[in-house]
Amino acid sequence: MTNNSMTEIHSVGIASAIDAHGITTHNPVHEVMHDDYLAVTSDKTAADIIEQVRNSSLDAQVTAVVCVIDSDNRYQGFVRLAEALRSDPQVSAKELATGADLYVYNDEDREQAARLLQRRDLPILPVLDEQHHLAGIIRFDDAMDVLEEEASEDVYKKAGVGSLTRAQEIVRSERLTQGSLKYPFGVRLAFLCVALAGGMAVGGVVEHFEGVLEALVALAIFVPVIMDMGGNVGTQSSTIFARGVALGHIRLERFFRYHILRELAVGVMLGAVLGLAGGLIAYFWQGLPNDMPMLGPVIGLSLFAAVVLACVLGFLLPWVLLKLGFDHAPGADPFITTIKDFSALLIYFSLAAWLLGIEA
Repeated sequence: MTNNSMTEIHSVGIASAIDAHGITTHNPVHEVMHDDYLAVTSDKTAADIIEQVRNSSLDAQVTAVVCVIDSDNRYQGFVRLAEALRSDPQVSAKELATGADLYVYNDEDREQAARLLQRRDLPILPVLDEQHHLAGIIRFDDAMDVLEEEASEDVYKKAGVGSLTRAQEIVRSERLTQGSLKYPFGVRLAFLCVALAGGMAVGGVVEHFEGVLEALVALAIFVPVIMDMGGNVGTQSSTIFARGVALGHIRLERFFRYHILRELAVGVMLGAVLGLAGGLIAYFWQGLPNDMPMLGPVIGLSLFAAVVLACVLGFLLPWVLLKLGFDHAPGADPFITTIKDFSALLIYFSLAAWLLGIEA
């Protein structure tokens, strides 16, 4: 520092990743620390602070807070620009300074620093060395990047494979979207063969209940409704799961304690609403005119079961594939569709045979 009374520090990059003891830390604060900040000594006035901000080339995020230091560059707190503007121009920075306890040391964990900045809603957070000298700042936007990165990394670590899984996901995505056609062809064909076999099994269910369909042709009208609604709900759930894992919002160690139960609750609510609506439509459209009052409950209960099942499968099957080390992007939906279609039609025709009194 060439001038200890009032200074604007400019860096040429991010600080090095060696802590105060000369040991490389895993995720130290100074990996994301910037040396671009404003600082004044405690004897300067509010007018001096405003003048320094006016003459600064730094952006609004950094100039919103001006650090206060003593003559030895030891951190004393900070002054918000808004506070300086509202104050008497001659009041000292020492009197205006707050946040003397709001700082982190440069060898502390960057995630904890980012959470402190987020919790206190500051545009910047001062970073000190072990002598309590002001060494730099963490910006709010960098802190948010840290939190997103750490959240995603924690998900993969909790899955038991850490960075390896993350690297595998990146490689798989690149190979599916940019690499040779052989990889996406082989991966997708394998899972679609499972779906093909499942489709044949679904056909077997329809064949088994052929007598029910012949006795009551109206049942065939609602087969697409049952299958499509379950398919759409399953796709929604699997997409939500994939995005939640990628962004760190779904923590795999809490999967059975929280996430799957939450999705089950969502499924029950969706199933109740859609089942009631579908049942009423079926009753007034086909049930009442054809003297089949139980057709409404059959459709309603079948829709409820299909939606709940699809919600649970949409979360459960991608989780299983992830735990087994398979690529869940091309694999989850074929499994979900196959199991859901088979189960939904089995429930549908079984309910129809039971409630409508038709021999299977």
